[in-house]
Amino acid sequence: MHKTHFCAHGHFYQPPREDPFTGEIPQEYGAEPYNDWTERIYHECYLPNAQEGNFQKISFNIGPTLFAWMEKHHPETLRLIIEQEQLVFQRSGLSNAIAHPYFHLILPLAKERDKRTMIRWGIRDYQRRFGRDPKGMWLPETAVDLSSLASMADQGIEFTILAPWQARDPNLDTTQPYKVGTENGKDFVVFFYNSFLSGQLSFNPSASENADRFVNEWLIPQRDYLLQDRDQLFLAATDGELFGHHQPYRDKFVGYLLDGAVEKQGINHQFPAHWLRDYPASECTEIIENTSWSCHHGIERWRNVCGDAPTATWKKPLREFMDGLADAIDALFIDQLGGIIDAPWTLRDEYVECLLGIQSIDDLIRKHAITELTPGQQAIAKLMIQSQYERLRMFSSDAWFFFDLDRIEPLNAIKYAAHAVSLAEQATGKDASDGLVRIISQAHSELSGLTGDMAFLGSLKKFEKLTRRGER
Repeated sequence: MHKTHFCAHGHFYQPPREDPFTGEIPQEYGAEPYNDWTERIYHECYLPNAQEGNFQKISFNIGPTLFAWMEKHHPETLRLIIEQEQLVFQRSGLSNAIAHPYFHLILPLAKERDKRTMIRWGIRDYQRRFGRDPKGMWLPETAVDLSSLASMADQGIEFTILAPWQARDPNLDTTQPYKVGTENGKDFVVFFYNSFLSGQLSFNPSASENADRFVNEWLIPQRDYLLQDRDQLFLAATDGELFGHHQPYRDKFVGYLLDGAVEKQGINHQFPAHWLRDYPASECTEIIENTSWSCHHGIERWRNVCGDAPTATWKKPLREFMDGLADAIDALFIDQLGGIIDAPWTLRDEYVECLLGIQSIDDLIRKHAITELTPGQQAIAKLMIQSQYERLRMFSSDAWFFFDLDRIEPLNAIKYAAHAVSLAEQATGKDASDGLVRIISQAHSELSGLTGDMAFLGSLKKFEKLTRRGER
C-alpha cells in the first residue's frame, strides 16, 4: 500500500525597517495599535504560532533580518521557535527548518559575489540559531537561476523549494523532488510545491477555515487526482504570515491540520529533509531561469515595468542607480583595502560574525590585516565594511515589489543607499554617487510627485549633518 505524505512550508520574512539615522523602526501608518508592521505581525503571527507549537509541525524558514529583530525585541519567542525545531531534530536527527539568504535579494539580479555573500551570511545565521548546518535554503521570492543553485551547492546546501511553473517540464510530478544540473557540475535537488493546494491556502480563506474540511475537500481530491504507483509527498508552500496575519486564527488551523486532521485520514506528516533521506531524488529536470513564484513575468517586477505593475516606470531607474552605486562602492572598497587587507571580499563574507555578535568589527579587521594597522587605516576599513553592509541591504526586494515609489520600502532602500555613500565618503573623501543621481532622478511617484533624487539627496544631506555633529 503506497503512502501519502503532506507538508506545509511557511516562509516567514519581514524586510529591514530600521531607519539608518536612528537604528530604530519609526512609527508606521496602519500598524496601529503597534508602532510598526513588524511588531503588529509579530503579535498576529509569530507569537501565536510559537505558542501553538507550530514550528515543530511545519517546514519553515525565517529570514535573518526577522531573526535579528526578534532576538532584540522578543528573545523569549525566538527561544520557543528554536526549542520546537530542536524537538524535531531530537526525534529524527534532521531539521524541519531551512536557511534563507541574509537579505531578501533577488539573487538572479545580484552580482555573483553578492550571491555568495548572501548565501554564506544566511548559512552562518542558521548555524548560529539552530546549532547545525542547514540542508535546504529558501530563495527570496523563489527567484532562481542556475548560478544561484550552483552557489548554494558549493556551500553545502542540498535542496530548495520552487513553484511548479519554474520547471521546464510542464508535466512533471510535483509529488517527487528532482535533481537539477548546475554550472559547477553538481546535482542540486528541487522540490516543486503543489500549486493547487498552495494557492488554496494562500488565496482562498474558506479553504483554511476548517482543517478537517481542507483535508477532505482539497487535499484528498488532489491526492486522488495525482495518484501514482509510489509513495507521494504533497507539499504546500505559502507566506508564513498567512497563519494569523493575512488570515486571522490560521495559527489554530495549521496547528490542528498537522497534529490531527491529516493523520485521521491516514496521511503522514512530512518534512523535505526527511523525505530526501527516505526517498532520494532519482529523476532529473531543468528549471526555467529568471523565474519566481510571485511574478508571472519572470523577475521583471524587480527591475522594470511588467504586467503586475504596468505603470511603475520608477523601478528601472531605481535598479540602474543601485547597480551603478554598487559598482562604485565596490571599486572604492578594493582601492582602500587592497593594500592593507589580505582578502577584502573574505573580510566582507566574515562580517556576518559581527552582525551575529560573535566577533567585534575591530578584531575582525585586525584578523585580516596584512600588517598592524594605524588608527586611521583601522577606521577606514571599518567604514568601508559598514558601507558594504548598507549597499547590500539597499537591494532588499521589497523596494521594487509594490506599485509606487513613495512607500516605506523603496524609501528605506534609498536611505540605505545614501548611508552607504556617506560611509564610503567619510573613508575616502569620494562621492560614489557622482554621475549617478541623474539616473535616479527619472524615478518618480505617481501619487505624490516625489522623485528618487529628492529622496536620495535629502537623506545624503541629513547624513552629512549628522557626521559634522559627530552623531554617527
